[in-house]
Amino acid sequence: MRRLLLMSPVLSFIIPVYNVEAYLKKCINSILEQSGADCEVILVDDGSTDGSGLICDDFSEKNTNVRVLHQKNSGHSAARNAGLKMAVGEYVSFIDSDDYIGQGCVKEILNWIKTTDADVCFMEGYKLFSDGTTESLGDEIDRSQILGRSQEEVFQHLATRPKYPGSACTKLFRREFLMENDLKFPIDLTHAEDLTLCLNCLLKAERFDALPCPFYYYRQNREGSMTSKISGSSFHGLSKFVSNFADSLTDKQRKPHTKITGYAMAFVAYEYSILLWEYSRLNTAEKNAAKEFLQDYKWVLSYGASKKTKLIQKVVRIVGVDLTAKLLDVYMRNR
Repeated sequence: MRRLLLMSPVLSFIIPVYNVEAYLKKCINSILEQSGADCEVILVDDGSTDGSGLICDDFSEKNTNVRVLHQKNSGHSAARNAGLKMAVGEYVSFIDSDDYIGQGCVKEILNWIKTTDADVCFMEGYKLFSDGTTESLGDEIDRSQILGRSQEEVFQHLATRPKYPGSACTKLFRREFLMENDLKFPIDLTHAEDLTLCLNCLLKAERFDALPCPFYYYRQNREGSMTSKISGSSFHGLSKFVSNFADSLTDKQRKPHTKITGYAMAFVAYEYSILLWEYSRLNTAEKNAAKEFLQDYKWVLSYGASKKTKLIQKVVRIVGVDLTAKLLDVYMRNR
């Protein structure tokens, strides 16, 4: 028997679904096992051709706080945007359907929502490997440097973190903040859509927070996942992020418009360093097209604020793009 929904949900989990029948139940149950009518789960079946759509319908039939939208395959971003239109919660969370959330974190989030008006909240995330071991994503965000701080202070802190915290899945977003600023996932990108949405959100947000609870578990190297493959397409998607923000955050002399955009350029520099590594994995034809871009935007490395990006800038200056890319590949294979 379906339970009656007695209250309006305050937290919306938006899950795009495409051909993930082996992982979907784990994802949904990780939420439902620790939530009730105060949460809603929105499943957007993006034209799945396996049994994922039926699994979505089964959960919806048995749980009044689960809603399903079936749509023609339109891509990850379009599915997330469609889910956002359906959401009614005060805060929204974007969960990928092959991942899951940690036990006990929903209660902490719901208690937090009662006390906050933050536009963006950073959550802890972990890499989940096939042998069951986990490893922190390494964002290393200090809540004392986020909560109650000005936007400039928050950006200054984030710029010095080991990496750009650009995953939408490790954030909570105030829904009205997203709607009022028309903040959506870009549908013209098949890669780097999270990076784009998150940086646009950070640039618009006025109030920030961070919750130190084990929230998100991100499967690594799943066969068939978009993030498990490096190609000319993935390089192009990330290069669009780098060029779009490098050009918009700086003037014709490549100087940042404000202190905040200067700090934001540190995120662009970090992603440029990822491009260097991806470049090492491309085939010869793809490398020929990518090399010109890397040379044209090599200047963004000067805005690197973390130890890694500062080191990469020095190495590129000494040995050039190609050898730096090879060294980064060796590092990534053996870390």
